[in-house]
Amino acid sequence: MISGSCKNFLRWMSVAGLLSVLAFALAVIVSNTGFAPWYAGIRSPMLGVSYGEAVLGRPVLVWINLALVSALLFVVALECKRGVTEEELAGPDRLRLPALGALGGMLAAGAVHALLSKAQGGSGALWVASMGTDVALGLAVLSLLGERAPAALKSLFATMAMFSLLGSSVVLVVVQGGLPSWPVLTAAGACATVFVCLRFAAVELVSPYVLTGAVLWAVAAGEGSLAVLAGPLTALFVPGRSRDASASPLLGLEQDLLPTVCCVALPILVFASAGFSPVEAPAGSSTEREALPAFLGMFPAKAAGIFGMCWMGTKLRLCALPAGIGWKEFGGVALLGGAGFTVNVFLGLALAGHDGPAVNEIRLAATAASALSVSCGYAILRYTLARRRNKVIQRT
Repeated sequence: MISGSCKNFLRWMSVAGLLSVLAFALAVIVSNTGFAPWYAGIRSPMLGVSYGEAVLGRPVLVWINLALVSALLFVVALECKRGVTEEELAGPDRLRLPALGALGGMLAAGAVHALLSKAQGGSGALWVASMGTDVALGLAVLSLLGERAPAALKSLFATMAMFSLLGSSVVLVVVQGGLPSWPVLTAAGACATVFVCLRFAAVELVSPYVLTGAVLWAVAAGEGSLAVLAGPLTALFVPGRSRDASASPLLGLEQDLLPTVCCVALPILVFASAGFSPVEAPAGSSTEREALPAFLGMFPAKAAGIFGMCWMGTKLRLCALPAGIGWKEFGGVALLGGAGFTVNVFLGLALAGHDGPAVNEIRLAATAASALSVSCGYAILRYTLARRRNKVIQRT
């Protein structure tokens, strides 16, 4: 049974996907017309903060990606916690299928990208950029199918994509390596202590949790991508139910944030990231050999990994498809898992360290792979769902 809060999340994310497509088209037009200098000017300048002798400076585009992806991860983590603790995902039986799908897609995408990139002499850790899945874009495609797409199918894709997004972010932080500096570890420990005290005191107001999470993000921003994990950590401590069980602070916070994140943050993120950088790769550069491995990692490797891992899980009786969903429909959902422009570019930007040739390769691969994944997934789902509907009509 899909709850009303889950349907609301799916609805807002579908709107975000449609707005992201418009933002992508606008960014491509602007970056290839007379507005290109203006477009480059809003994301290339260095923006820095300083405290004493410590100075932290990064391009505006890096700050935009870091801040807005953190906001997206926060909302996604809130929805995951709500589903796990309350309704749709309560119990291990409902968690295994989307978890296995996300794991299979991440492993297949990363492995194919890494192997092909190494064979062609490509860059080191950019294989992580193939692992993420765009929740909003996939749900936007499913929304185009209208009532023909069951709510359980949308919920399954959303959960799998959210697990993939969170998992790829964790992998990114691990691959970047190195322990945070002692000041950062000390501040993070202090924030974690505050979180524990708030829960121990049964504080139901969400503002102390959000404020502590914001401090944690600001401190971790000096360590690069580590800051994106501040959102999921904060969501872990936000109380799911009030003491009298009459309200859900977590749900209230999520519903308050959804319109802003979906209608403002995500479109801005896509608009800022979509345009290709004018920086050209030197002749013979290894970054010229990243596009094909990245593309094949996203499509069709990711879809094959999702489908294969879930099929194996059902054969081993670790999980089962939701009622009313067959393997053909699941195959269409697996193909949608290859769509991931926003998260792929963020991962590539974080690994490359700046906007340049390597990130351009990821942009090119992500654009092509997302377009094919969306087109093939939509075609298969439209065909299979139409056939199923016709059979039901004939029987009645």
